[in-house]
Amino acid sequence: MKLSALLISYHLQKQYDMTASMWLSSEPHLKYPVYYEGQNAMDDGLIYVIDNPDFIPPTHRLSKVFLIFTGNQFDMSVAEYPNVCILPASTLSGQVFAYLQEVFSLYEEWNQSLFESRLKNSSVQHLLNLTDHIIPNPITVIGMDFTIVATKKTSYGELKNSVLGSNEETRALVNSMKQDANYTEAYNRTGYFFYPGNDVAEPQLCVNITKFDKTVYRLMTSIGEIPLDDTFGFLLEYLARMISHALSTNTISPNDSAYSLHHIFQNLLTNSGADYVDISQQISAAGWTSAHHYQCILIKTGILDFKNLTLRSICSYVENSIPASCAIEHQDNVVVYINLDLCSLATDVISQKLASFIRDSLLNAGYSRSMLGHFNFHRQYIQASIALQVGKRVNPSQWIHYFDQIALPYILEQITKKLPAYMVGHEKLLELKHADDVNHTQLYPTVRCYLENQQNITRTAEALFIHRSTLLYRLKKIKEVLKTDFSDPDEMLYMLLSFHLIALDES
Repeated sequence: MKLSALLISYHLQKQYDMTASMWLSSEPHLKYPVYYEGQNAMDDGLIYVIDNPDFIPPTHRLSKVFLIFTGNQFDMSVAEYPNVCILPASTLSGQVFAYLQEVFSLYEEWNQSLFESRLKNSSVQHLLNLTDHIIPNPITVIGMDFTIVATKKTSYGELKNSVLGSNEETRALVNSMKQDANYTEAYNRTGYFFYPGNDVAEPQLCVNITKFDKTVYRLMTSIGEIPLDDTFGFLLEYLARMISHALSTNTISPNDSAYSLHHIFQNLLTNSGADYVDISQQISAAGWTSAHHYQCILIKTGILDFKNLTLRSICSYVENSIPASCAIEHQDNVVVYINLDLCSLATDVISQKLASFIRDSLLNAGYSRSMLGHFNFHRQYIQASIALQVGKRVNPSQWIHYFDQIALPYILEQITKKLPAYMVGHEKLLELKHADDVNHTQLYPTVRCYLENQQNITRTAEALFIHRSTLLYRLKKIKEVLKTDFSDPDEMLYMLLSFHLIALDES
């Protein structure tokens, strides 16, 4: 296996006191060490161990070789030459030669072990384990949807469902990367590159693993024993090629304990001809019975989630935070179903746990009502969708929208889809309002206050800051215009709804 002058210098510095060129090649073009025996020409791709104090380095071609001076005092400045290092005069050239052979053997044995691992079709995790003595730093292989494929010396392997962002500790990490311009720019990088990190994410040396020219996985090395610079970059690239081969042969073991529920709900939302009786039987077999109560939450994702493929991460976080929940990706959003009877949390606690997550992740959510049984699952999804859509229009500053909070605005929108509000509202109320405008009276707000206070004279007078006799006088006038005695409950309901319709028409 060919090595670079920079890597060899790294190992020499661990063994000897030495001075080296300011420029050492990071290209792996060196094959093995040889003694310099005074020949005029130097072959490219070799390491020359030199103990002749009269040796004069050539002024060219040093970018293709690596010169190691030892065993004598050398009167030269390494700053003048690339790919040169000088060891202490007391160091024997034979000793250096033997040490270099050990270094090459180390990497050749590693290379051989990787090949044998691939011949046995071993896992990505096995490849990382074989690399621990070469690159002792923490290493992670991660999908661009933040799925953890394999880890070494990190806590990521302990994550439920093996998805970064699936718990509180790693959620902030995913959010920081999602909004990090450096992380986004790294999607298009080829070869090894340095990711500087941010306030949450630590610096890493990375290699993108592509499929059909698109980055689908990333090999990441974190801070540790070896430096995150050009020294080990080509070795990471080599390891990434081996990992890419392993990934292409499907050596990843799926870890999805809730696959059956995910599959059922995915089918329910995408298959318009789904058999609900069959679906009910499947869900019951998974332990979610028709005697349980359920709620649906639709989480609206944004452009950052789409670009950074964080939907699976969001699903895992919700499932880890809310017991008895099933979160799936649907139409670039996340749909969550919660079995409220099996869940150990009350509905208000569920809302509290998700509220900060939704806000901090720059998401929006719509909540359906709680409903009994299996046959309203799709309707609950529609209800959550309506809560989100209408809620964002009515209360755009809010992150979370409940259907019960937007039910009235939704009803008003449905009523006025074909006819404007003034053509649907109570005709006599419109006449009363017009009369107020002409005569500068206050009959319309009076009747509204009267009905909203359940026709209670005392409370209405207090709310309007008028005398009881004044209110009675106004009510007499109102009854003459409306032609009503306020005794018909259907008419009262129509009037109350009309107040909202008229207000809607004026907005």
